Order: sequence, then C-alpha cells, then structure tokens
Amino acid sequence: MADTLSRFRPGTQQRGEDTRRRILDVALELFAADGFEGASTRALAERAGVNLPAIQYYFGSKEGLYRAVVAEIADHSVAHVAPLAARIAQELKDEPSRRRLVGLLCDMLDIVIQLMLDETVPNRDSRQKFFARMECEPNPATNVLQDSLIHHVFRPCTSIVARLVHRRPDDEQVLLKTMTLIGQAKIFCGWGPQRVLRWDAIGERRVRAVQALVREQVHAIFRVPRSR
Repeated sequence: MADTLSRFRPGTQQRGEDTRRRILDVALELFAADGFEGASTRALAERAGVNLPAIQYYFGSKEGLYRAVVAEIADHSVAHVAPLAARIAQELKDEPSRRRLVGLLCDMLDIVIQLMLDETVPNRDSRQKFFARMECEPNPATNVLQDSLIHHVFRPCTSIVARLVHRRPDDEQVLLKTMTLIGQAKIFCGWGPQRVLRWDAIGERRVRAVQALVREQVHAIFRVPRSR
C-alpha cells in the first residue's frame, strides 16, 4: 500500500518528470553527436545520472528513447506550422489571388526560417546536429519527423506553387520548384551560413532580414510585385 501511495505523491511524480526530461536532453545531445549506433545506453545513463533500468522504465529501449527525441522535435515544429497549414488548406478551397498565394507561401517560409534560426529554442545546437545527422544517417524512427514536415510544410507549399504555375501538385516541376523554395530556408539549419556570415549571434533583427530577403526572391520568382 505504501508503495502504491508513493507513486501518486506530487514530489515523486515531479521527480519522475524531471528524470525523464534529463534523459531526453542528454539523449538529444548524444544522438546528435554520435548518432543512434554510436550513443550507448551506458553513456546515456551515466551522462543523465541515472541507472540503466531507468531508460527502460521511461522509454522501453534505446530505440524508444530515440523515437521520443524525434517525436519531441516533431511536436515542436508542428506546433508552429500546423495552424498556417490549416489556414492554407482552407483558403485554397476558394480562388485566392496570385498576390495572396505568394503571401501565404512567404508566411510559411517565414515560419521555417524562424524555426531554423531561433536561438531561444532549448538545446538548439544539438537540434541542428540532429537534423544534419538525420539527412546523412537515415533511421526509420526519423520518418515520423520527416512525414510530419512533408504534411505540414511541403504539401501546403506544393499546393500553392501548383496554383501559381497552373500545374498539378504532383507534377515533377512543381515538386522541384517547391523543394528549391523551401531550401532557401532549410539552408540555415546548419552552421555553414553562420560561419560564412561570421555571425556570433543571430538575434531577431537578422531573422527578419533573412525573411525579408527570401520574401523578395519569392515575389521575383513568381513575378508578383511586393506591396509597399
């Protein structure tokens, strides 16, 4: 009875949440640095200050822990892009003007750029490394994140581009053009641009500058003059 009651004590529950959070933070750091195969459960447990059974207790296995890291990143991204994706789907039920279509496309790219450059996101460096590894070390677990981004970012953008160029959304030229447009934002996922630009810090001013430049290019590509 005493053991049962202790599970529901607020302090015990809070310690459990803190432990789970600590394991997740360490897992993101190690998976980003060493990859799924390179990060051992022993190293994960030691860095998080827990025993090995704790990983199994909270996540079932190393793969379960990896999936939890992926799910958390996916949830964070979806929380930012899903409302706009829903609005785009709603507006495309009608016949929005060409200017409005370009505006919606730019709104989505604004959010992607913000996600890539936001310095306030916890463990941002590890997230960037994790994204980079995800590109070159495919893992079935990362399909959740990739599918989520395809559904909430790529498909809405593809639907807009298809309207702008008067082709079907599954047309290869539409897919290629959409990938190129999103690539303008995705390039900021890594450290290369920051090294080239010699940015020690980014800040809101630089985020807005990148967004404004990408908007300018999108308007030029589709030959839609920007509003003053």
